[in-house]
Amino acid sequence: MVAIAGCSASPSSDVIGPFTGELQRFVIDTITVPRDSAQSDAFAADLDGDGRSENQLGLVTAVLASTNDLSLHAPDMIASGALVSSIEIQADDLVDDDTVGVRYLGADGELATVAGGRFVAGSFRSNRTFETRVPGRALVRLPVYANADPLVLALDGLELDLEPDGRGGFDAIVRGGVREETAREAAYTGLVQMFETEPERHLVFARQIDTDGDGTLSRQEMDDSVIALLVAADVHMFDGERYAPRRGAAADVLSFGFAVHLAPCASGSCTASGPTDPCRDRVRDGDETDVDCGGSCQACAAALACTVPNDCQTRACDVGRCRVATCGDGVRDGYESDVDCGGICGACQVGQRCAADSDCTGATCDNGIGSTGICIAPG
Repeated sequence: MVAIAGCSASPSSDVIGPFTGELQRFVIDTITVPRDSAQSDAFAADLDGDGRSENQLGLVTAVLASTNDLSLHAPDMIASGALVSSIEIQADDLVDDDTVGVRYLGADGELATVAGGRFVAGSFRSNRTFETRVPGRALVRLPVYANADPLVLALDGLELDLEPDGRGGFDAIVRGGVREETAREAAYTGLVQMFETEPERHLVFARQIDTDGDGTLSRQEMDDSVIALLVAADVHMFDGERYAPRRGAAADVLSFGFAVHLAPCASGSCTASGPTDPCRDRVRDGDETDVDCGGSCQACAAALACTVPNDCQTRACDVGRCRVATCGDGVRDGYESDVDCGGICGACQVGQRCAADSDCTGATCDNGIGSTGICIAPG
């Protein structure tokens, strides 16, 4: 029997350790981040005690979904083993038990702090984020951006609700808060990876952020972008390094709420199974020359591994690595809107593709919101 230890000082409503009973492991075989306001509201809760439900994650991911930039390939990552998250439950009874410990493991072997809670009639409710003084903590891995690795985020004030699915598993909602700076760093890293993976698909978005037109997305440009406006703290959770949620205090974390499904598995390593799209599963498999690119998958970005020219966005493979895009290579690559024009390259002529007015010699692009267009004659 393994006992998950807990802290001894807490409000009377907190469930604390030591926790006893069998330690049972459940693999997370489904991860659902909010795709719209309805899902965002369904996963939300009052995390700071102000009487209102919060889920800033839902606002961010709903916007990404509206522009087709939200990842739809969590099942592929789970099936390939690129995303192996699980939950451990220590309890004497999974139906009624007043002292239960739960841990969320973003990946095997990662550290996580137990969240105490209770099973009542088969449903589990952990200590509440706002009230607890023995908060759970976990590194969660969430597929957010299209064609990018899952974001790795330290979730504090972990709050879990589990409902039995009738098949031995659970439907769960996971909540908590991520420090604003941590969330922004992860968001920016994922955004750049998404852009580099499919620059042609994200030209308009990239132009909106690259305000100085130098072809590089700087931290300052990120901080001035719509991403920073969305990835903004909305609840208070810390007094310095001390966990101390307080209503009305300056916000320092982003509220998070998403759903997962838990399937029972034996002790030790366990993974979910199912069909996978090898070009979207975030592992190098099949005939890929690098992760999810090359071979029969999409072309690879600069510096990624290749074997033949067609493995690369630049159609040039030098000593096993894709060549960096230039403005004179005769290929539409990098952040060009047409062949060797647009972005940091020269302006495009009338009739060529564009992603912004600045791409055109006549400074007139007929593109719509979120779409590329054609350079047209001024007037």
